[in-house]
Amino acid sequence: MYHVRSPGRVNLIGEHTDYSGGYAMPIATDLATTLEAEPAEAVSVTSRRMEETRSFAIEDPEPVGDWTDYVRGCYAVLHDAGYDPGGFEGEIGGDLPIGAGLSSSASLELAVLSFLGAAYDLDLSREEIARLGQRVENEFVGVDCGLMDQFAVALSKSNHALFVDLGEASFTRIPIPADLEFVVVDSGVERSLSTTPYNDRRATVESALADLGVEHSPAVDLAALSELDGEVAQRLGYVVRENARVRQAATALDDGDSERFGDLLSEAHADLAAHFDASTPELDSIVESAVEHGAYGARLTGAGWGGAVVVAVAGDSASELAATVEDEYREEFPDREPSTYRIAPSDGVTVEQR
Repeated sequence: MYHVRSPGRVNLIGEHTDYSGGYAMPIATDLATTLEAEPAEAVSVTSRRMEETRSFAIEDPEPVGDWTDYVRGCYAVLHDAGYDPGGFEGEIGGDLPIGAGLSSSASLELAVLSFLGAAYDLDLSREEIARLGQRVENEFVGVDCGLMDQFAVALSKSNHALFVDLGEASFTRIPIPADLEFVVVDSGVERSLSTTPYNDRRATVESALADLGVEHSPAVDLAALSELDGEVAQRLGYVVRENARVRQAATALDDGDSERFGDLLSEAHADLAAHFDASTPELDSIVESAVEHGAYGARLTGAGWGGAVVVAVAGDSASELAATVEDEYREEFPDREPSTYRIAPSDGVTVEQR
């Protein structure tokens, strides 16, 4: 029997930069997807969350429009890459919330890919597993995501943030100051990338880069935005500024400057809300409340249009602040069901045979 722990991710800063070859800085979470599995001829997989078991043959899988597409897609991309894994019988569980902007889809993809790599001796590196996971999203599920989520789930280390240069597909691990903790507040507004303006935003940014003759967003100078139409310039302008903030945030962490780091998070949220139109009243309310009650800073994490906020806070006040923010949110939005989590930056996906 194999036991897989595949974390979620919280992107600290660097949103909507990954698919343009920009910078991002995620962490892996101690909230994770688990997979208990053993090899079998076909696939029979049970989801504790969905309370159902689904089975399928591994030859030529096709999308069916439910949660098993993230499993089926693993076989599709592995077959296309020249691998021939067998099936498995397994159970998916864990405590990673779905639809909260914590990358539950990448977590599931990498859990399955990591298991198949280990069980069938596919000799896949962590970088290869991350790229295969991205292909599941892009080619099988139909979400044009970048590589940041999969890199975070595959490559993170505990007590470190992962500075990722998506244009170069390179990364650096940055220690997190001892006084700095992270609280994630799930707004209770579920969203799926396939049902939000995500693909439209990506197309807009990619079209703007093409108009400027630039491959990756870090190469864009703000002055060049004057060559673009108003809304297009607004969208790409946010991305350019966000790339700069990620570099500044990495420096702040290196310097142990939690206050400066928090200021950058709040600045990022304001820019993302105003110029990328990816926030919601619920997310804005959580950010405002967290900062008002003493957080270093806060911003929506994930693509937006629902999901969660990450709050940077001094460790000795994390629990009290989290409770206060959740109480105020429930009072303002009584129809929502928020959840609050203290997040410890954790290792990437692990596989054990027991």
